[in-house]
Amino acid sequence: MHQKTRARVGTFLATSALVLGTSLTIGATEAAAVDFTFSKSGVSSDGSFDVKVYYRGDLAGTMEWRGDPRDGDPGDAFRVKDQAPDGFGILARMVDPTTGRYATTRGMSYPYTSGWDTGDLDEGTEVFIQVCAVKGTGEWCSIAYQGHA
Repeated sequence: MHQKTRARVGTFLATSALVLGTSLTIGATEAAAVDFTFSKSGVSSDGSFDVKVYYRGDLAGTMEWRGDPRDGDPGDAFRVKDQAPDGFGILARMVDPTTGRYATTRGMSYPYTSGWDTGDLDEGTEVFIQVCAVKGTGEWCSIAYQGHA
């Protein structure tokens, strides 16, 4: 084989391996993400809502947002619950109007309910909360769901 042809074949094989490896990695990531679905309840008049997390069709956990105090629960607060022995935890983070607020069951044994993450927001302020299934350093997340204080 000529030197140029050998170089071209080598380049072709290396490029093919890279493309195949990337495709397999992307496919594996998408397959894991497909295993999780999220379902938001309607938003009540006080802005409260829940998001259910399903893993392969089974309830895995819940995020609860409370716009106003209810039944002894604080207002402007959220928490998460791990409801399945599937090896995944649940994480929720506020992405707007403030960041840095989160509730998680990461690292805790099933069943577990986090404490309420609280903060004072002006009445009627829109909030956006993202919910994730977590395992180790991995996260499989929803869109940010909207409610209000």
